[in-house]
Order: sequence, then C-alpha cells, then structure tokens
Amino acid sequence: MFKPKCILFDCMETVVDVKEIPDIRMYCAFAYFGCGYEKLWKDFDSFVEDYNFARAKLEEGQIEYKEYNLFDRFSFMVKQKLNSDDEIEEAVAAISANYWRNYKANCYVDEGVKDVLSQLQPKYKCGIVSNFMVESGIEELLNDFGVARYFDFVVTSIKVGWRKPHREIYDTALKLSEAEKEEILFIGDDYICDYIGPLEYGFNAVLLDKKKKDGKFRSLRELIFETGIL
Repeated sequence: MFKPKCILFDCMETVVDVKEIPDIRMYCAFAYFGCGYEKLWKDFDSFVEDYNFARAKLEEGQIEYKEYNLFDRFSFMVKQKLNSDDEIEEAVAAISANYWRNYKANCYVDEGVKDVLSQLQPKYKCGIVSNFMVESGIEELLNDFGVARYFDFVVTSIKVGWRKPHREIYDTALKLSEAEKEEILFIGDDYICDYIGPLEYGFNAVLLDKKKKDGKFRSLRELIFETGIL
C-alpha cells in the first residue's frame, strides 16, 4: 500500500466546497449587485457583456496557462467608463470587494473534510496547490474556515504566475514538499489539472469525483480511507 511522504490538495471543490457552482453570470452577479457602481452600466446584461469582453482582451495573445489577477478585469471595465484615476481606483476597489464578499459567502468546508484533514496532518506533510486568481484568497478562505493549520504550505497560480497543469506550479510545490516526486500524492477534482497533469509531472495522483463521472471517489473521506492512506 502506497504511503506518501507529502499529500498535495487542490483547494476549491476539494477542500473548500461551494453551495452553488458558479457560471460566468453568477461571477458577474457577485461583482455587480450591491457594489454601488451599478449605474456605470445600462443593466446587468451590459455588465456581463463588458466582463466577457475584458476577459477576452486580457487573455488575447497571452501564453497558455499564464496567470493574472481577476480584479484586472474589473479595472479594464471601469477604465472604459471613468476618466479620473481616483474615481477608477475607488470603483475597482468597491466592485472587487463586493465580488470577494459574495464569492466567500458561497463557500464552506464540510465537517467531514475537517475531520479527515485533522487526522492526516499529524502523519503527513500537507500542502495546497490551487489555480486561483485572487491574491491571498485561498489563504483567507482556509483561515476563515479554520483549516489553515492543517497545511504546511499553500501554492497558488496568482503567486507563481502559472496555472496548473503548467509544470512551474508543480515545481514550486515539489520544492516546498521537501520530498521526491514519487513520494507525493496529488488529490483534486479536476481531471487535467489534478490528475493527468500531476501524473505526467511524476507525482502519484488520485481523482476526487463527486459526480462519479471520471473517477472512483465521491468524497475526500471515501478516498482517504479506501486507499489506505489512513
């Protein structure tokens, strides 16, 4: 039975779950409704249209898997509406804060996940490796939900500058793990980023599949105990 030296976890929908899986319109709703700057747009649909345009422009010609800050999209959008630097800064700050407040309200950590992590932490070095576009956002979520203490390190795409499955983010995690590739187990819910990518890099990997489409395990508890890690 394989016993890793270090376990790497994806964060969203692996450790931190969401009450409702967001789509583009929901992400836009997080930012728009209640931000105080709705008047800059004709209506919500206009905001969604501008958001999609900003996303396309910022990613135009960008190297594959290169990361950037999510709030740059709001900055791009507001600059098309306002001229004063101070007004732009205030509007972007308000829209970004509104987005993040609403995003966090959609998140939670299941008590079963907390229990599993509390059992793993004394036995294994554990780390988070997450694609996330909000600076220090993952760290804040882990702290808010009381699970930060179970992880020895956190690696995010916004800090590394590259998204999974780019090898740079795995390189960073490997260095922090202080283990060999073959001593590491990667656990996550994304087939490419958390399973195929880690396997091709040289890690061991297990897919967490709550919808039971491509993987074997529907919950972190089921995965951990059925694989004999605990």
